[in-house]
Formats: sequence, structure tokens, C-alpha cells
Amino acid sequence: MMQLKLVKTFFLVSCLLSGIPAITQTASCLKGRVIHAETGLAVSSAHIRFSESSGTASDSQGIFELCGLRGSAVRITISCLGFTSLDTLVKTESYGKILIIKLRPSQILMDELVVTATRTDNSILETPVRVNLISPKFIANSPVRTVDEILKYAPGVNWSRPFGVFSTKAIVTMRGLSGKEQGRVMVLLDGIPINKSDGGTVDWNMIDMEMVRKVEITKGAGSALYGGNAMGGVINIITQPPAEKLYTRASLEFGTFNTMGAKVMAGGNKALKSPANKMYWGVSTFYRQSDGYITQSEADRLANPYIIKSNLMEFGINARTGLKLGEKHRIEAVINYYNDHRGTGEKVHLEDGNVTDHDSYGLTLNYKGKIGNMNMNSSLFSLTENYKKVNEYLKDDYTWYDVLSVRRDFGWISTVSQKAGKSNLLTAGFDYKNGSVDAYDKYFTSTDIVFNEGRMHTFAVYAQDEISLMDGRFRMIAGIRYDRATFYDGSFRIENPSPETSFMNEYEVPDMPEQSWGALSPRLSLQYKLKEKGRVYAMYSRGFRPSVLDDLCRSGRIKGGFKIANPALQPEYLDNFELGADWKPFNRLQWNASLFYSKGKDFQYYVSNGQTIDMDFGERPIFIRANISDVEMAGAETEIRLEVNSQLQLFANYCYSKSRILEYRRIDQNDTIDLAGKYFTDVPEHIISAGATWNHPFINLSLLYHYNGAMYVNDHNTVDEVLLISQYPAYSTFDIKVWKEFLGKFKASLFIQNAFNTKYYDSKYAVCPGRFITAEISFKL
Repeated sequence: MMQLKLVKTFFLVSCLLSGIPAITQTASCLKGRVIHAETGLAVSSAHIRFSESSGTASDSQGIFELCGLRGSAVRITISCLGFTSLDTLVKTESYGKILIIKLRPSQILMDELVVTATRTDNSILETPVRVNLISPKFIANSPVRTVDEILKYAPGVNWSRPFGVFSTKAIVTMRGLSGKEQGRVMVLLDGIPINKSDGGTVDWNMIDMEMVRKVEITKGAGSALYGGNAMGGVINIITQPPAEKLYTRASLEFGTFNTMGAKVMAGGNKALKSPANKMYWGVSTFYRQSDGYITQSEADRLANPYIIKSNLMEFGINARTGLKLGEKHRIEAVINYYNDHRGTGEKVHLEDGNVTDHDSYGLTLNYKGKIGNMNMNSSLFSLTENYKKVNEYLKDDYTWYDVLSVRRDFGWISTVSQKAGKSNLLTAGFDYKNGSVDAYDKYFTSTDIVFNEGRMHTFAVYAQDEISLMDGRFRMIAGIRYDRATFYDGSFRIENPSPETSFMNEYEVPDMPEQSWGALSPRLSLQYKLKEKGRVYAMYSRGFRPSVLDDLCRSGRIKGGFKIANPALQPEYLDNFELGADWKPFNRLQWNASLFYSKGKDFQYYVSNGQTIDMDFGERPIFIRANISDVEMAGAETEIRLEVNSQLQLFANYCYSKSRILEYRRIDQNDTIDLAGKYFTDVPEHIISAGATWNHPFINLSLLYHYNGAMYVNDHNTVDEVLLISQYPAYSTFDIKVWKEFLGKFKASLFIQNAFNTKYYDSKYAVCPGRFITAEISFKL
């Protein structure tokens, strides 16, 4: 069983293709080369194992070496992600020869190894929950420039990045949850949470695409394992540790709107005394700048003479080092830094006009090991974001103020799992996270400084039992988690107030009361496996989410009015029910489908408190985040993948969802609004994705299609007075990538995003960049 686990673990290692001559042989060891059975090219990072504790991996040239063989023959197992594994018997006479291993490609990754859904290593077909795996090959073949863009091709994912690379943020949700908020779907980077406690957001721009090996998407409420932010599911972005002895790769790009960029990666590993002990290191850095374009609508341009292009500059670096002690222990440290400078398209007097700036620093220390029959994973993490924004505008008077928001999150997560008999795998652990925000708006056209501060810490314990019966055909997973969250040190206050901010005075709360919440989040899932053809499963799970700090302690301007802090805001809950099936009628065809229904209680919404406020340009409504409604979300999603042959792969998926408010509870007797029966905003009823990839020695081509259905503009589902529509219209986009490798070291790529120049809009009716073309040349040493 242990051997099977180790083989599956190395299935996660991606395979790079290159060519190199075969090597010579020594008498005491078996040496050889792993190649693609159809193309003859080298397969790197293939794992070769001949016992439970002994094995190696092929290098970038496909070469491997096994020493310490005993007996007249030995059976070895060769496996690599994207290829069919191979068992072969090697006799003694082969020790003095070059052994050539031919692996056949297997593009349909129906039963790959994943970790996110259970926090333990399991194949997809052994995990009774809907899991979508975005493979290394699909990532490499796709015409995307940021990691969140790849997610829009997964079934049922609601993706929003209206300005492409110029967007200050992207939002990815699923299972009918609103596309306005990232905080209801948890995002992990190598298992570390990167949703910020302040707003629940994720800075997708800081993740370097070149580092991403694969992405695991777990659907449905995941709070039984991950707590808050996991109400709609979990997305785990998994990066690639250095697998080669020494490598250097670089690329240059040039695109639409005078967009230019460069990337450099380097790394390697070195054996320490024993070949089983290795030290590895890697560095990845990227830079991009662009003149940008005007994002505002034609009406806004006519009404505002100060509109300019929204430009960008960004830079990021990731460095990691680790120590691998045999097959049982690994220690790793990762450091991230990211900085950007994005213009938001308006300039009155300042040199750069209105801009946003993110300075982010991250540090992770991780230990993964095995002692006896116990597997352990423990991580310390810290993420700091200094968010800066310059605001200037001219209405009746000129106003200029700067925003600085220091957002800090740090914590400790730990998991232990152990076999209990032949049929049980027990997993338990704890999570601790502390998040804080220290922010101010500093006015330069008056004396005001507006402060908001707050902190929240969450401690959680969880336990899970994976039960396997009937030779693995029947599986059950039962788990429960308890979270305790506390909000403290909250404050909203104004220093040196002037008439500029006098409308905020009555909402000052210098010392907000401490609040604590606790919640149990259970999960139960059952599955029956139909031999090797597929499986059916059923699942119940509960989600829990306390509020974000921005809603608890910040008052300020928002779109359409003014919002006030609500330190008494209570958590929201979600009960999720799901049925699913996977079927593989023959080796090259895969189909899956899921039905889901979720009912939410005490959902948090911005609602009017029945009052208005004059912010120096007319009366505007006052909003507050409140637990005002019960909601329901229902839908279905399906996907089919077909490998026509080793060169041509096809896929298509479809998702239908309906999300509506069941009950609306007014927070003020003057509130005349009733949202009961209304549908969520920013949730498309229909989402479709499809694509084809053709790999050929002459040239490679990838064509991807995405359809986003119509979405309601406002909570009332009525015609908007400004936009004169009740729904944002549906739209389709086609993306193309063409690439060619040459001279063994170079690759030329052409990306055409939104090839037919479709115009679509965000919630402020700002327009997308349309067709975006990028040419890239990359090379490796």
C-alpha cells in the first residue's frame, strides 16, 4: 500500500519534453533513458522505483540511474503525469546496457492524484466530491496570461476580470455565488490560504504563471476542512519545485497597447552525500508594463474631461529553497514579493492621476514528513499587503486624498493522518490565522485623516475519517470542524475633521466592542465505484463564514452611496447537497456531471438603512452590511473530454445555475424594499466552455471558447436608471494560442485573446480591452 502511495505521489510531477543522446553504463548500477513512445523525445521528471524506499527521477534529458540492485532480476515501476505508468522486469544482463523506457501518453486524467479535497493524497475517483484538475499540459497549451484566466475553462466557474491584465483584481466564484465577492471561495497557494482577512480578496496578479504546475478545484462547501472563505469551494494552486540538476529559462513578450514583459527562472538541486538527500533551490521573476487603454464608457468620456488611459507596471519575484531527506522528510522555505502600479483612468492635477499600488510580501515555512505510519504536514505563513491608492477628482471643488491600507495575515496550519486498520484513514489537525487591517484616508485638500482598524483571529480543530470497503469500491468520508473567530481592536475615527468629512462624524466608533463566533461544520460523502469505468457519489456539507474586517470596521464611500461599519455583523451559513457521477466508457473518453442545491442562512448583503447622506454632491443612500436574508442556489454542471489521438484533444463543459433570495428581513421600518424572490446579481444563468488542442512536430495550436450568460445589474432585478438595462448582456470570447519549438532550446508563441474583439462591461459599465495579442519568445539553457 505504501508503494502505491509513493507511486501516486510522483504522478503529480509534470513532464517536460526535450532531446539528448543516451549515456554510458556502469556495471554496478542500472542507467537508462525515458522517452515519449510516439515522438521519441525525452521525458523528464518521470519517477522510477524498484522498492518501497528506493527510487529516482529522470532529469531534463530523460536520464536516470538506479543503484543498489540485488538479485538476478528486479521489477521497476515508471510513472509520470500525462503518461500511462509502466511496470517492467529488468534482468541482470541489462545492467551493462542502456535501458530505454517508452511511456505512452495518457491525456485523459480521470483518476489523477489530488490533495485538496481531503488534505490527504487521493485519486479523483476515490474522492466523493466534485474535483476538477487543471493539468500541467492544459496550462501550458492555453492562451492565458494570468493564473485566474485558466479557471474560466473549468466547468461551473464564474470568472470576472473585465480589464484583462489591467485589472486591479479578479474574482473567481462557483456554485451560484455572486461574482462580486472572492471571500466566499477559498484560494490556496501550495496549501496556504491567500484570501485576505480585510476583504476576502485575492491578488491574483502576484502569482507567476511560470511557477504553476497544476490547479485543483474542489466544489461545494469546504468548511469542514478549511473553515471560513470555503463556502463555495476551494481552489488550490500548486507550483513546481525544481526537479532538474540545473536549469535557466527566460522569455520576452510584446503585445497590444505597447505591452512589454520579461520573465526569468533558474534553479536546481544537488545530492548531499547520499543520493536520497537533496537540497534544491529556485528563483522566478517577472516584469510587465503597458501604456494601457481607456476603460470608461463613451458616456463617461463625454461627461468627464479628465479621463486618461489606464496603464500598468508590475514586478514580482519568488524564491524557494528546500531540503529533502530521503523519501520521508522535506523542509522548505518560500519568499514572495510583488509590486504593481496601475492607473485607474482619471487625472486632474497629479502627475500620474488616480492610481492603485500593491506592495506584497509573503513568507512560508513548511515541513512534510512521515514518522512510522504517521504522515505530517505543518506550515507557518505570513502575508503582508500595503495597498495604496491616490484619489483626486474635481466636482464642485477639487479633492485629493491618499489611501494606505496595511493588511497582514499570518498563521499556522497543521495536519496529521494515519492508517487505522486496513479500511480507515484518520486525519486531524488545527488551523490558526490572525488577520488585521490598519488603514487611513489622508486628505491633502483639507486637514482630515480618516482611520479604520480591526483585527480578527480564528482558531479551528478538525477531524476526518476516510473509510474504504469492498476492495475500495465503496468509500465514505465523514468530517467535522469547529471554528472560533474573534473580532477585536476595531475602530473608525476621524482626526482633525473639517467640512470635507463632516458627513461622517456621527458614524465614528473609536472603540468597537469585541465579538466572538463559533461554528460546527460537518461533511458526509458516500461513493460507489463502478470498477474502472467510473463512480457515483452523494455529499452533504456545511459552510460557515464570519464577516470580513472591511464590513466590520470601515465606513466610507462605495458605488452608489455611503456604507457604514457594522461591528455586530453575524456569520453566514450554507447547507450544500450534491449528487455526481463520472463515467469512462473507453480509454479516450471521459464524462462527468453534478447536481447541487444549497440553502444559505443569514447571508450578508449591503442594504439601505432607510436614510440618506449628502457627501457634497447631492443626497445618496446609506448602506450597511447586514444578515438580511435566506437564499438558495441550485444548478447542474457537466463536462466531456475526448482524446481523439495523441495529437488532438477536445473538451466541452456547461453549467446552469439559479440563485435567488428566499426571505428578506428589513433592518429598518423605513425600508420599503422587499428582495424576496429576486435573483443574485453577477451570477450568469449559463456558462459554457469548449476547446481543442492539436500538438504536432510542425506546429501546435489551441482554440478555446467561453460563453458567459446574462446577469442581473441590481438586486431589484429592475432596469438601471443609468445603464437602461436590467441585465448585462451575454457574451462569447474565442482565445487562440499558436506555438512552435525549434533548435531544441527556443519556443515562439502567439496569444490572441478575445480574437473577434467582443466588447463586454463590468458593474460600472467600463469596457474590456477587446482583442489582445501577445507575441512571446522563450528559451532555456
